[in-house]
Amino acid sequence: MSVLRRVPRPILAAAGSLAAWLVAGAVLPDGAPLGVVLQGVVFGTVTALLAMGLILIYRTSNIVNFAYGSMGGVGGVLAVSLYLDAGLPYFVAAGLGVLTGVAVGALVEVLVIRRFSGASRLVLTVATIGLAQLLGAVQLLIPKWFQSSGLVGGFKTPFTFHLNIDPVVFTGDHLLIVAAVPPIIAGLAWFLLRTDAGVAVRAAADNTERALLLGIPVRRLSTIVWAVSGGLAALTFILRAPFAGSTSTALAGPSLLLPALAAAVVARMESLPAAFAAGIGLGVLEQLVFWNTGRATAIDVAFLVVILVALLLQRNQLSRAHEGAGSWSLTAVARPIPVRLRGRPEVRIARALVLATVGVLAIVVPMHAGPSNVNLMAVAVIWGMVAVSLVVLTGWGGHISLGQFAIVGCGAVAAGNILERWDVDMFVVLVAAGAVGALVALLIGLPALRIRGLFLAVTTLAFAVALDSYFLNPTNFPEYVPDEVHRPVLWQRFDLESQLAMYYLCLAFLVLTVLACAGVRRSRSGRVLLATRDNVRAAGAAAVPTTRVKLTTFVFSGTIAGVAGGLYVLLQHGARAGSFQPSMSLDVFSMAAIGGLGSVSGALLGVFTFRFLSKVLTGELRMAVTGAGLLFVLLALPGGLGQFVTDGRDRLLRLLPDRADDGPPPAEVDLLSDALEAPVEVRA
Repeated sequence: MSVLRRVPRPILAAAGSLAAWLVAGAVLPDGAPLGVVLQGVVFGTVTALLAMGLILIYRTSNIVNFAYGSMGGVGGVLAVSLYLDAGLPYFVAAGLGVLTGVAVGALVEVLVIRRFSGASRLVLTVATIGLAQLLGAVQLLIPKWFQSSGLVGGFKTPFTFHLNIDPVVFTGDHLLIVAAVPPIIAGLAWFLLRTDAGVAVRAAADNTERALLLGIPVRRLSTIVWAVSGGLAALTFILRAPFAGSTSTALAGPSLLLPALAAAVVARMESLPAAFAAGIGLGVLEQLVFWNTGRATAIDVAFLVVILVALLLQRNQLSRAHEGAGSWSLTAVARPIPVRLRGRPEVRIARALVLATVGVLAIVVPMHAGPSNVNLMAVAVIWGMVAVSLVVLTGWGGHISLGQFAIVGCGAVAAGNILERWDVDMFVVLVAAGAVGALVALLIGLPALRIRGLFLAVTTLAFAVALDSYFLNPTNFPEYVPDEVHRPVLWQRFDLESQLAMYYLCLAFLVLTVLACAGVRRSRSGRVLLATRDNVRAAGAAAVPTTRVKLTTFVFSGTIAGVAGGLYVLLQHGARAGSFQPSMSLDVFSMAAIGGLGSVSGALLGVFTFRFLSKVLTGELRMAVTGAGLLFVLLALPGGLGQFVTDGRDRLLRLLPDRADDGPPPAEVDLLSDALEAPVEVRA
């Protein structure tokens, strides 16, 4: 061991890499050809650049920036459009794209990040999800400004270089990466190590409060870091475009960010040299997996495994770094109507009228709507069930899940297979779908016992990407992913092929879900759940089985999502490629957060509002409204849209004449009635 310590680290790294290559060549079925490995090294340097930008932002703002890919996508899509449609020279278009990325990064920090300076890291991380949707809409609009589709476009370099290293032919596109990345990394190292601003950035990252006391302009340095990171993201997009195409990150989003997230997590979100090495290693892994399996989707599974292993091995270091993150300050300020006021005739009549109005509208309006509109309502109801599962998991349990639609997909595939293979009662099928959803959620919840907060969000997002691209892909498992599911006849009387009958079935399950959640929330189990969320150590000291409580939360939430999946596969007549995209998980999370993740009625209000807005808004406009809405709610309405409605009702209640037995009028009351729910403060 003493001899090894005297050997320079670069030599040890080279020897280890050579040994790993030889072992891979001997173990893998199709070996590890030199050309494939070198191509992995080239692509890995680009991944490393993206990971370095993520780490810079994490070290400065203490968040995982889920909008990072979209920040670079704006400049990248603009560069491609300038090159292909405006006819600008390659290097001019690429330079303008990188400068746009720098500008986007700076504007994001000044206009968005600074507004959340008093918020917790978790809230700021959720804000980046809304920011990703907003920037994704901009990416979809840029090609339209140039009168082009912008979906796929070549962005080939002007170099005509060719070199054959079996089995890969290296071209000028590879050469540009090799020529561009090392100087950029050297410049970044010089900036951080040799310049006053770079030293100040590192000092502020280590201890922000002390840096402020020393007179370091932390805000200005944060803007510089975000600008540099935006430029790196745009450059990454441009360098990858000749190989991955110029598809907007709004359409691919989480899949494009996953390799960089994996590299950053391996580097413990702090070491740029480690991120560079991890990026190269993951690039080689990506190419070897594709070479030996022939399936690009298997790469996402490999990244998921890497992220899980890295987080579980580094949990102590990451958890210490995450301490002091603060609580999740999304606060649902609405409260149930006090008992003294519930007996007032005015209140009882108002509650009855509100519930009756909602019920009548839900039942009568679909009778007078066309089949397409009824189908849209049924989809909204199922999304509402998914939002309720997020209220249980995130609002009450404090666990961020960005992969909830992956659980929906598991329940859907299970239900579709049972319906098509065996003659089983439909309700038994839905129970089985709920059981599958509970099992999958339990497996997701096991890492949550050791990984919390921001990094659990990374894990669930990686899970959603891998499940959609590989396991639920009909190309990989055509015999297990049902692409054609026939709706049964319920009780030999109601043919579910009728859109109206299918809608009423979904509505009935939504009502049952809401009632079940209301019962859990008012029970001892609900109080224990909230106590564990608020202070897990204090709950454990009070003999609360916190581990069981956490897993029960995942199981309950997964059951709801699984049943929603069973209904979804019936509604869509099957599960097909892209039926459960990771972006859907981000959408439903954003909609529920806009409505208010602390209450069931608020989450439903958010989902229904934006699902019906999709009827009148185009794709990019809908993304812009959803993203901007999430940012607005996080800033101005911590309790979501439900808080806005509740505030209005509070004013009406204060107009009631006082009675001696009433006590003072309540400051805050619930949206509907606590028979539907009991809103709570959301923390993590």
